[in-house]
Amino acid sequence: MKQPLTFCSPVIAALMLGAPVAHADVTPQEVWQSWLSQMEPFGYEVSATETQMGNDLEISDLVMNIAIPEEDATVEVSMPGFTFVDKGDGTVALEMPAIYPIVAKFSGDGEEGQVNINYNTTGLSMVASGEPDAINYAYSAASVEMSVGEIMAEGQTINLGDISVTMVNANGNSLISGTDLMSSDQEFSADQLILNVDVKDPTGSEEGAIINATLSNVTFDSLTAFPMAMDPEDFGKAMAQGLAMDFGLAHNGADIAFDINADGERVSGTQQAASGEFGLAFDAEGFALNQQAFDAAVSMQVPDLPFPVSYELGEASMEISVPLAMADEEQDFKLAVTLADFAVPDMLWSVFDPTAQLPRDPATVSFDVTGTVKILADLFAPEAMMMDEPGELHSVSINDIHVSMVGAELTGAGAFTFDNTDKVSFDGMPRPEGSVELSLTGGNALMDKAVAMGLASEEDVMGARMMMGMFTVPGEGEDSLKSTIEVNAEGHVMANGMRLK
Repeated sequence: MKQPLTFCSPVIAALMLGAPVAHADVTPQEVWQSWLSQMEPFGYEVSATETQMGNDLEISDLVMNIAIPEEDATVEVSMPGFTFVDKGDGTVALEMPAIYPIVAKFSGDGEEGQVNINYNTTGLSMVASGEPDAINYAYSAASVEMSVGEIMAEGQTINLGDISVTMVNANGNSLISGTDLMSSDQEFSADQLILNVDVKDPTGSEEGAIINATLSNVTFDSLTAFPMAMDPEDFGKAMAQGLAMDFGLAHNGADIAFDINADGERVSGTQQAASGEFGLAFDAEGFALNQQAFDAAVSMQVPDLPFPVSYELGEASMEISVPLAMADEEQDFKLAVTLADFAVPDMLWSVFDPTAQLPRDPATVSFDVTGTVKILADLFAPEAMMMDEPGELHSVSINDIHVSMVGAELTGAGAFTFDNTDKVSFDGMPRPEGSVELSLTGGNALMDKAVAMGLASEEDVMGARMMMGMFTVPGEGEDSLKSTIEVNAEGHVMANGMRLK
């Protein structure tokens, strides 16, 4: 398991910039001790020289040692230091050089390495306020750039290239509070988040990658909680003690250009999106993930094709939520996916449909499924990995199915319950009971066009129509079919009242 550096140190939080505000009195020593206390649960050994200068506290020669037992390795991060300045009003300012080098040394398995990181800021301001067990950090900067400098491995300097991340007009607050259970509540925004990568194979081959990405109007918020007595090697126990995270990232514009040469093949292109969101949350009770992108456009030049591959997408979204806690009662889950208004240019259509037989309207594929399950074991315990069935499926609701493309449209909805005491009727699967309603329009016309294009023979289409006739009945309107697939309490499978099993 990777050490969770995002939890470990307000030093890193300050460098990354990140969220709510309290007003009371804190001293430089109290702020420094708060930083140190957050490193303890993760096994970080910190050494530094502390120099009291009146009411101010100077920290120099800062070194963090991080052990990674499962890899028999250690990481040592060293920084020049900084000064906590007592502002005389109960708040403390952090002062650090505008050019701030960070050195990370790695050792393990008889090998050693080093990465130099350049952390450069313009107009950085960071002020701590509040009280010792609830300190708020407010920070802003005209620009923050973190770039990879010299890399050393096995005593040799590796010339990898340029890698940098830059934030423009960044602002944030971070409230650190709690004692036994430490929490971090963050809010952050930036006009731009810019990634620049220009790397080449250090052995001198032609392989390499160039990536230039910009996110505009970026916002980030997170709420994390971690127990002070946490064992970073026992994730399940940490979850039971209160380890949790809930964060979201959003932007109002993404622009990416890339040129990648790997394994003898070169791929280049561009990607844009008008806006997007990403969210992730977990605690001892459950896990949730959601992602959305709107009005995306992609163009790529790929090997073996003389023209670029491009497409547009009105929406790409996904939502997942699943329970994690063992419980006697049923718990909800959800899975929903949408790919809406997918369109490709006429040039690409002409490759496989040169006579324009097929409608070229944008395509949509989406589904929304919810249901209930029972979690029968502690999913984080080693013995859970040995269980054939750590959980039971009890119900599924198909809230929506929608597939629309090349002139045909399929829709559907339905619901099923599952009898986990009967795993004989369906060969080891819990016996379902319920039904799903399906409707298809334009299916026959699509098959006719497939024959006209030479994609299928008359015999193939005849067989498909006979199969459809077994499962469907005429619907309302021209070229419309519908079907009701039902599984009854006896385990019989029915299609429009006709028994299939």
